[in-house]
Amino acid sequence: MRYWGIILLISVSCFSQAQDIEIINALGRTYHGGLSEEIVAPIKIRNNSDAAVYVFVKRIDDNIGSTQSTNFCWGDECFDKEVNKLPVSKKIESGETVESFLSVLQAGLVSGFSTVKYQVYTRSNPSLVIEHEITYVVEDKERSNTLYSSEELILNEVYPNPVKEYAFIDYQINNSDTETKIVIHNVLGSEIGDFVLNPLEKELKIPVIEYNPGVYFYTLYIDGDGVITKKLVIRR
Repeated sequence: MRYWGIILLISVSCFSQAQDIEIINALGRTYHGGLSEEIVAPIKIRNNSDAAVYVFVKRIDDNIGSTQSTNFCWGDECFDKEVNKLPVSKKIESGETVESFLSVLQAGLVSGFSTVKYQVYTRSNPSLVIEHEITYVVEDKERSNTLYSSEELILNEVYPNPVKEYAFIDYQINNSDTETKIVIHNVLGSEIGDFVLNPLEKELKIPVIEYNPGVYFYTLYIDGDGVITKKLVIRR
């Protein structure tokens, strides 16, 4: 019984330490910008403990384009893209929420989705980390191809259009619990194709080679509801 008490005490202590800090950015929030722009995403960090803490932030992964680069800042202090971790921990007072940490993306020359993932942890408990992923949407503002955008899903228009053999749709699902699919209809409204969007992927390939040339429509469905419809032209 004595040993169980010790184990319980350690477990409660670890849980309490894990809750010392919190990232309070809205889940699934995305940040938009144009080609060649600098897109800045503030990451809010809150100290929930009754004492000051010293935090580190570390970039652990990124999925960005070849013409893009990413770096981060703390307040007015910005670091080179080669720096993946705050060189010195930063103090956050008890109950304080800071917006000093900024994740920056140099958008580059190609539109699309990019992600950067960070870990946040305290100097006293480096093994207790919080992971947070930032999603950027880079748009060609003169020729934006975003068809639908929300906290759960970002979806671009089909391309090429007109199409001969295969059509493609780029997308980003931020909430894996959301059921999304693309349904193809003919001009009479009959369903001729049904394609589920996999949350682990970012591109849907639609084979249209067996469809007759003509005008069709594709509809985005979210949790069973059709939310937007666009025309798709098939040519040979």
